[in-house]
Amino acid sequence: MKLRNNSSRNGHLSEEIDHLRKYSLNRNRKFTIEQLNKPVSFWIKKERLLNEIGKEFTIILRTKGCYWALEHAGCSMCGYIEDANIDNVNSQQVINQFNYALDKKLEEINSDKCSYVLKIFNSGSFFDDNEISEDIRCHIYKRISIIPNIKEVTIETRVEFINKNVLKEMQKYLENKYVELGIGLESVDDYIRNNYINKNLLFDDFIRVTKLSHEMGIGIKAYLLFKPPFLNEQGAIDDCVHSIKTLLNFNIDTISINPCNIQKGSLVEYLWNQKRYRPPWFYSLFESFKEALKQEDFERVRILCDPSGSGSKRGIHNCSSKECNGNMKEILQNFILNQDLRELDSLDSECICKKKYDIQKYQN
Repeated sequence: MKLRNNSSRNGHLSEEIDHLRKYSLNRNRKFTIEQLNKPVSFWIKKERLLNEIGKEFTIILRTKGCYWALEHAGCSMCGYIEDANIDNVNSQQVINQFNYALDKKLEEINSDKCSYVLKIFNSGSFFDDNEISEDIRCHIYKRISIIPNIKEVTIETRVEFINKNVLKEMQKYLENKYVELGIGLESVDDYIRNNYINKNLLFDDFIRVTKLSHEMGIGIKAYLLFKPPFLNEQGAIDDCVHSIKTLLNFNIDTISINPCNIQKGSLVEYLWNQKRYRPPWFYSLFESFKEALKQEDFERVRILCDPSGSGSKRGIHNCSSKECNGNMKEILQNFILNQDLRELDSLDSECICKKKYDIQKYQN
């Protein structure tokens, strides 16, 4: 797929992001051989699976990083390139990272009564051969295929790397697992996605790979960015509601809403430091769910939301009260685990900050 040229405004935004990205990359430290043979991080926690509450096993692999960030400035909110090595990480090192994480948790997974979803992140695209080679992918598939408790597998990729060959390669080993491709759609609005986020992705291309994946029995997880830069709270609600309703019409298997957080080296961090951006309020997120969804929708879609940095000044938050944010985090977690809209109405009483939110909701 050829890269598409966007508007002049997008070109200006790309220049700003590129300037910040180069500054960030110039101060990136080199990782040691030991660090390159271990993953960035890995963990197990409770998670919503397709038809039950189970657990997720997440592994974050350290690679050379996302080509879109390295070659074309990247997305305005993304700072994951900070975890990348920038120089090439050889195939054996990436395999060693995966093996290290899996071997540490394999006994726990095998002895558990819960079903698991394995989520593999690598700060870029799992199907990008320059980041994750075919040899690495096949090694990962083979090891996953013989673990009965891992029922679901999720990887992330940009759409330009999705084709029949890589999907057949995956199916060859994982025919007994439910597989989902996580795609950063961010918004169904092409203007917001490409002019505010610098994604360089058209909705038509997302739908094209969705149809291909569904034809081959592979699921699609669409990531939506909640409150991209240059939108106020009401604008974020409107965009999220429109996006969810649109995706429901295209039978997307999972919709994961990601409230924007402040990541190092990103344009969003630059705007935040200038007090030109505030992470979203929980109130706005809950309103979006209530407006976009009906309870019967959960019979055909899974809704996920696990905000990074929630309750902190860099993540989604209400006021500075730990109690207020703690209550919101608990409600959100229960809503996601149970897939029940009634959980969003379980707050005993609203915090006094709700009045401040109502005033600021329409402000830039």
